Amino acid sequence: MLLSLSMVFFILNSFGQTPTTPLSKDYYLEKSKKQKKTAWIILGSGLGLAAIGGLVQLSNSNQTSYGSGFDFDFTGAYIAVGGGVVSLASIPCFVNASKNKKLAVAISIDNQNILLPQGYDVAFKKQASLSLKIDF
Repeated sequence: MLLSLSMVFFILNSFGQTPTTPLSKDYYLEKSKKQKKTAWIILGSGLGLAAIGGLVQLSNSNQTSYGSGFDFDFTGAYIAVGGGVVSLASIPCFVNASKNKKLAVAISIDNQNILLPQGYDVAFKKQASLSLKIDF
């Protein structure tokens, strides 16, 4: 009984949710700026890790004796490869920022003329509208 009562409240709550995404130009511009800032931070961190890994690898290769076989330390190389992977992870953030910027440009609120019949004549009336330009 308790399980079915909790399921009813869960279902009612899920149907009662409303979408909170505003479709405004400012919303998409702000989202684009945040995503681009995040992408630059991720790219900088990845390049920094790659540089640090390269320096660690260079310092380890100078200290290692080459006659010892497979005792070569790859720690710096692993850090550098990890930095490269982190840098590549910034690409989707740049792509999403670009898409949101295009959405901000495509969405506009303007007044459109609509035809309204008035007696035997047709008149134009200004109607506020939200327009979305879709390019193919």
